[in-house]
Amino acid sequence: MSNGSGSSGTADLVPSRYGEYEAGKPASTLPAFEQVLAAVLNHRNWVIGAIVTALLLGLLATFLATPQYTSSARIEILPDSPVATSVESQPERALTNEIAFYNTQYSLLQSRSLAERVVRAGNLVADKEFAEAFKLDSPDADMTSAERRNLSEDAVDVLLARLKVEPVRNSSLVDISFSTPSPALSAKLSNLWVKQFVQASIDRRFAATSDARKYLESRLERLRQNLEVSERALINYSVSKGIVTVSADTDASGKTKTETLVGSDIAEISKGLANARQLRIAAEAELANTLTGSAQINAPTISGLRQKRAEAEAELARLRTLFEEDYPSVVSLRAQVENLDRSIRTETGRSSQGNREAYNAAVKRERELQAELDDLTGKYNSQQRDSIQMAILQREVDSNRQLYDGLLQRYKEIGDAGVGANNISVVDQAKVPTSPSSPNLPFNLVLSLLAGVGLAAGLVFLFEKMDSSVRDPGEVTRFGLPLLGAIPESVEQDVTQAILDKKSAIYEAYFSLMTNLTFLTEHGAPRSIMLTSSRPREGKSSSSLCLATVLAATGKSVVLIDGDVRNPSQNIYLDIPNKRGLSHYLSGDDDLNGLLIEMPKHGFSVMTAGQMPPNAAELLGSERLSLLVDTLLKRYDHVLIDSPPLLGLADAPLIARRVEGVLFTIEANSTKNRVVEAALGRLRMSGTKLFGAIVTKVGEKNQVYGYGYRYGYGYTYGADRDKD
Repeated sequence: MSNGSGSSGTADLVPSRYGEYEAGKPASTLPAFEQVLAAVLNHRNWVIGAIVTALLLGLLATFLATPQYTSSARIEILPDSPVATSVESQPERALTNEIAFYNTQYSLLQSRSLAERVVRAGNLVADKEFAEAFKLDSPDADMTSAERRNLSEDAVDVLLARLKVEPVRNSSLVDISFSTPSPALSAKLSNLWVKQFVQASIDRRFAATSDARKYLESRLERLRQNLEVSERALINYSVSKGIVTVSADTDASGKTKTETLVGSDIAEISKGLANARQLRIAAEAELANTLTGSAQINAPTISGLRQKRAEAEAELARLRTLFEEDYPSVVSLRAQVENLDRSIRTETGRSSQGNREAYNAAVKRERELQAELDDLTGKYNSQQRDSIQMAILQREVDSNRQLYDGLLQRYKEIGDAGVGANNISVVDQAKVPTSPSSPNLPFNLVLSLLAGVGLAAGLVFLFEKMDSSVRDPGEVTRFGLPLLGAIPESVEQDVTQAILDKKSAIYEAYFSLMTNLTFLTEHGAPRSIMLTSSRPREGKSSSSLCLATVLAATGKSVVLIDGDVRNPSQNIYLDIPNKRGLSHYLSGDDDLNGLLIEMPKHGFSVMTAGQMPPNAAELLGSERLSLLVDTLLKRYDHVLIDSPPLLGLADAPLIARRVEGVLFTIEANSTKNRVVEAALGRLRMSGTKLFGAIVTKVGEKNQVYGYGYRYGYGYTYGADRDKD
């Protein structure tokens, strides 16, 4: 009766939301978030327990913890270039890498050397308050030096453990805080730490300054000697060559420009020659002029004579109009005019001679200066050839002087500002706190809550890994089976009673199962079906009874055979005797009508298992079982066989070969995956055709997967109709 092995022909059937199958759609699994939610809800008691336990432990730890007082001091750290010790003269300093600078400062603030300095400065080893606060041993006179060192190391470890350095975001400020059981001790340690950090910074700068001063002093001495040697060489050379320097100027670049005596004389002579030449030209232009130049001295006299002559000439003309030429007055005036003419000629000649003499003097002066300039020019050209070596010596002097002056200036800067300028300053001193900073109840509760959530997540993960049962009915597809039905767990009444109520969720679930069966073959629901499971009590017997009831309710003639002859159950569900049944027929009893019992209440016939035979496997493997199935199929539309479980028994595979196919029953949240796989492996080895799986006892834990009382099959549909 078998139609082949495996589940071909049914693998493409996928349950829809309401339990029906749609061709060509693979069964989908839940999204990851919903799977996590499902796991949490399934283990909600453990989750709640873990969170509550963590909160209680957090409360207990908070109330038992020793109060801690935190005191903070704030300092400002400004970037500053280190003390320069190089000999370069450039005034610009390289920009400090601020990130590296501040990281260095933070490391220095948390350094062990600073902690040791604080221990020494505050004499913390002998501080009773410090020792009592951290349960340290007090120093004893009988202690060895090694023991005292150990005490100091313990104090250092305590300080570093209690220290907290917090940079203020986007600023140069840093907060240094200590938390101790004593408010005064916290403030004392914070202020002591800040003070020693500032002092340590000053000490480092002082050490760097001292080293720099020593280095610069040695360099200055060598440069001074070099400068003296170069200056002495320059002077000796200028003396030997007769080069007299009258002035020396140094420009902004440090180069010296000198002026020699010959060069100065040439400049003066050239200037005098230019003036003499101008005088000579002016005198030459005044030779014929009696009113300019030297003639200007006699110009008033000549002008006066000419004025008198003009007056006498006018008077003479007037008298001539009145008298004759021999008139005495006319003769006298004529003689006077002649005398004036002679005086004018004499004075005019004297003026012209003065201009000539001035011109001759200017020419002579020009010639003398030109001769002197020519002589000096020759000397200057001779000195220029010697000045090449002198310029070389001068450059060496300038170079040595620049180095010396630059280094001397750097030396003065170190002396003036090297130690006094500190880039670390205290902004706020630490104050004695008035309230404890820890334990912080809200913070501890939040932390405990997070720890509880983490613990709960770990427990859920562990339980999920340990629990390999089928929780999501859709997971049966991993076994190569389509999901034909998900049966809800019946809590309020027995399944055999709930199936009789067509409004119940049980009836709706099995009706959906029956509907899915109609799509399995070309002729509708399979006519002969065996229902089995991996192990007992998974719901195969109740599913057989319920499926028979639903099929019968559709008008089909159905017979249900209790094939579990070792542990019969249908007689118990239906409350009928089990005197005669399947075992009797297989043993040779052909009274089939006497073996069948009509169940009018459920609408189908039933054959009980009968008395348990000693050789159940042999009877089930005989041809009498095939004959029985064939005979019943001629009288009924459907033959359902409730078989024994698969594991541990050979009965189910023997029965499976006699029917059209098998419905595999899996109990939700109970049957392990490996058990299901082992059972299915036995069925497949027997060549049985597997129609699909039925997941039973789907409860509230499975609602998150889309199955249960209020989702999946619409079990409550119409139940609240009167409330609408």
